[in-house]
Amino acid sequence: MNIAVIGAGMAGLRAAATLHAVGFCVTVFEKSRGAGGRLATRRTELGNFNHGAQYVTALHPEFQSFLQQAEHQKSVRKWQPHLLRGEKATAGAPASALKRTNTAADIWYQGSPQMNKLITPLLDPFEIRKEHRITCIETAGPRSFILHDDLDGEFGPFDGVIVTAPAPQTAELLQPLAPRFDPIADVEMAPCWAAMIAFAKPLPTAFDAMIHPDPAISWAARNGDHRDLIHRPSPDLWVLHASPEWSRDHLEEDKERIAFLLLEKLHKASGAKLPDVVSINTHRWRYARTIKPLGKSHLSGMNGRVIAAGDWCLGARVEAAWRSGKCAAHAMIETLIG
Repeated sequence: MNIAVIGAGMAGLRAAATLHAVGFCVTVFEKSRGAGGRLATRRTELGNFNHGAQYVTALHPEFQSFLQQAEHQKSVRKWQPHLLRGEKATAGAPASALKRTNTAADIWYQGSPQMNKLITPLLDPFEIRKEHRITCIETAGPRSFILHDDLDGEFGPFDGVIVTAPAPQTAELLQPLAPRFDPIADVEMAPCWAAMIAFAKPLPTAFDAMIHPDPAISWAARNGDHRDLIHRPSPDLWVLHASPEWSRDHLEEDKERIAFLLLEKLHKASGAKLPDVVSINTHRWRYARTIKPLGKSHLSGMNGRVIAAGDWCLGARVEAAWRSGKCAAHAMIETLIG
């Protein structure tokens, strides 16, 4: 059985690993240069920026087991940053002023040493074809499918296809195949502008992460877990995520303009004088966060041989993507071999 998986994020790789484990021949198609999707890391000469998902948590026992496996493989680590919630940080606050109440109540995990390493336990020896943007799924009979990419490439035939792209892109691929996939259009996803900032010196605040410190900012955090306030590394690397509302209002603006505006927002939110900026870059996540999910783990059509999956099925969590990918794979197994 030959299966195509579109998307090498958490959902796609979880589906691919599950199918490969039972003996299916799996080919993953990914439009980007790397795997991980929004578990993304930008490598620069100044250091690495986790500019996508910043951390993951686990509610379901099976995802907890996955994270334990990843921790054993040293591809994930626990993270307990000192947090600021919805008010200005105290500039230059001494370490003694920080209390355990400033950390998250649940356990946070980060990929180690970068966020995209979280996918390491899923990387079995199946083929991942990177920089292939699939633009069309063609039926080649009732049980066979051909994929086409944006460079006139043709791949297949495949006995089944699992699509794990963001909901609007999945709808574009699958709605021409069958009305069964029309509900995907009701899913709502929000954008996010991310800024990656390198300061010449440490930002003088006792907090390592800020949650909704300003209406324009949903998240800002120092990359890495540096508890020693005196011996923090230089340059000091920060990632800032704009709020969904602000990102939507500024979606098509120039990257340089976005960088300037978000730097000003960070200055206001931190309550601290910003050190000199060594570099600043931005990235636009057009489909960053699920606002209105599908409400179930996956959606099947074409006699169960084409399946849509992703975090947008269940909610805005990495765990949701993992669960959706697993359920999609089991649905495909049930269809093909019972």
